Amino acid sequence: MAAVGLSPWSVYDRPELRDSVSQPSAGNSREALLGVDGVHCAACVSRVERLLAPLVTQVHVNLAARTLQFRFDPERVSLSSVLAALDAAGFEPQVLAQDARLTARRAAAREQLARIGVAALCAMQVMMLAWPFYGNDGSVIEPAMAQLLRSTQWLLATPAVFYAGWPFLAGAARTLRAGRVDMDVPIALSLLIAYGASAANVLRGEGILYFDSATMFVLLLSGARYLESRSRIAAGGHLRRLVGARKLTAVRVGEHGDETLPLASIAIGDVLRVVPGEAVPVDGELLDVAAELDEALLSGESRPVVRCAGERLLAGSLNVGGSALCLRAESLGADTWLAQITHILAAAQQERPAYQRRLDRWAGIFIVAVLLLAAATALLWWHLDSAHALSAALSVLVASCPCALSLAAPLALAAGSGRLAAAGVLVARPQALSRLAALDTVVFDKTGTLTETSLTVGEVEALAEVDRGRCLAICAALERGLLHPIALAFQSHDRGLLAEQVSSQPGQGVAGVIDGRRYWLGAAESAPGGRLLPQADAAATPLLLRRDEQMLAYIEVLAPVRADAAPLIAALHEQDIGVQLLTGDGVLPANALADRLGIDKVDARMQPEAKLAHVRELQRQGHVVLAVGDGINDAPLLAGADIGCAMPDGAALTQARADLLLVGNRLGSLAALRHMARMIRRRTMQNVGWALAYNAFVLPLAIGGALTPWLAALGMSLSSLVVVVNAQRLPRLRAD
Repeated sequence: MAAVGLSPWSVYDRPELRDSVSQPSAGNSREALLGVDGVHCAACVSRVERLLAPLVTQVHVNLAARTLQFRFDPERVSLSSVLAALDAAGFEPQVLAQDARLTARRAAAREQLARIGVAALCAMQVMMLAWPFYGNDGSVIEPAMAQLLRSTQWLLATPAVFYAGWPFLAGAARTLRAGRVDMDVPIALSLLIAYGASAANVLRGEGILYFDSATMFVLLLSGARYLESRSRIAAGGHLRRLVGARKLTAVRVGEHGDETLPLASIAIGDVLRVVPGEAVPVDGELLDVAAELDEALLSGESRPVVRCAGERLLAGSLNVGGSALCLRAESLGADTWLAQITHILAAAQQERPAYQRRLDRWAGIFIVAVLLLAAATALLWWHLDSAHALSAALSVLVASCPCALSLAAPLALAAGSGRLAAAGVLVARPQALSRLAALDTVVFDKTGTLTETSLTVGEVEALAEVDRGRCLAICAALERGLLHPIALAFQSHDRGLLAEQVSSQPGQGVAGVIDGRRYWLGAAESAPGGRLLPQADAAATPLLLRRDEQMLAYIEVLAPVRADAAPLIAALHEQDIGVQLLTGDGVLPANALADRLGIDKVDARMQPEAKLAHVRELQRQGHVVLAVGDGINDAPLLAGADIGCAMPDGAALTQARADLLLVGNRLGSLAALRHMARMIRRRTMQNVGWALAYNAFVLPLAIGGALTPWLAALGMSLSSLVVVVNAQRLPRLRAD
């Protein structure tokens, strides 16, 4: 194999990196998934297959997704040689990061298709062999031939039931061992009864066979379950794109030139180079004057954004500028923003909201009722016509299986979460979507939420014999180490003064001792005589710097209002949603901002506990409240509101308490939250209504013997398919 550094692809021959981008397969081979941007048509697909035929096996090109999947033997062919061959042919390979869960799902989907294929083949053959017995008891067929046909049905039905139908049997066994019942129980029971009774009748040489029904059960139900799983995978597309976007290597700039290394070899502080078209591998500080980046995957922003020197670049952003950029690594691996939001999405997909848990409980009760009803149906028909008792019981078991009821909520929820993620809103806690449907009040923090995160120092008016530079240096020393936007505004004025005994109280200011004197910096309402400092922007915040009891200076901190704040608030008003501003800032800048944006109610100079108390009072009045904030002091507010939404640049504690997380630098997506939540609820109720109506229609037919078992399986599969299709009818949101 090529040594590291001889080829841009040779780094993937390192065992630790090769194993992270491919999965073990049959024998000693491994399976890899690549992105191939140069594949545009069927001819390109054929060319790729011919190109790789001498190197790898089982090549599969997905033209729509622009992906290439193949197996290779690392002992015979290096991964770098495959990549180099594609690159030389102009197909621009991209090695995609692998995720164990997602890889397992792909493997499970392939196995599911194999089981469906076996079920289809066996079901067709069994139906053909059973056809001579339809409409008669087989007495017109020569006995030896009839027994051969019946035995062959048994032979063909066995792999269909115990291989293709194994997921149902294994699922039922797991739930019964856990002391529960789910939809797999009646399916497994139907299969075993139909198969067992038919096998017994084959051995007896007489009686009705249900092998055709059993194989059709497996085929139809497996097909419905496969479509349902594909729907879930489609809804989780944003998560897969995030996982695939994670860079696996980085180009480190060193004394002896550039070196391509696995990310595991990168350390904080390393200088990395990202060429045009490549993704940023880690979070870090931009070292160049400016860079143009595509952050659509992270934020939904369709237009490239320009970042300037010193700004933070996020892993997963694409360098779309005309030249390479350099950054200094600040966050690696699981600490990057991309990894964190991927974790949030993955955790959200595993969480079930309260109404979904209620539907699952109802489905469990319904399953028990179905089992009892099937037994009662068998007894009833046993007394009326024993020949139809088993057929009627099987029809009841299969026709009324509550798949549609159990799928009603999770499919709509998954589709809705996927739509929101594509628009830049991550659903960290799915139960928030049920509360959002009743939303009638939104409360906003000010700084970093309705205004831009980055603040700058504006006017400084000295009130004592201290010059402007000294005042700002004192402020920087007091605010050093704090992450509030106001503190960050003073970073560029840090002159190395040492502040001791520093204490910070949200909403009140920060105090500390410098050179033996005690200083305090906090919000001020007005300058001497009641006059305001000149304000270049409605979001300006005047601060007062004090030494002991002596006022030293008034300092104005400016924050531009977010461009989409006013359109968002107007959109909320159109929906009759009340908007309030709760801020620890002063009364005058808060009122100025509220007047500019058209906010209904303003409360200023509020400490975190006061914000929380205000939200509690709104809730006691019957309001459903969405709180939007970013700072550490907003964490109690977001935790106490009915729904909490954290800004993308907010503190980690605030994001941890949030139900929703904005991943773009825009507020506009919030306008569609209630509408999407109501659409999800509507689709869920439609699905539940359909499931109940279907069962109300089909159960009397099954009990009355008018529905054969395989027709019952067809009806149940179609019922589940209706739920799947209906859940996907949710509207797509625009990211802007």
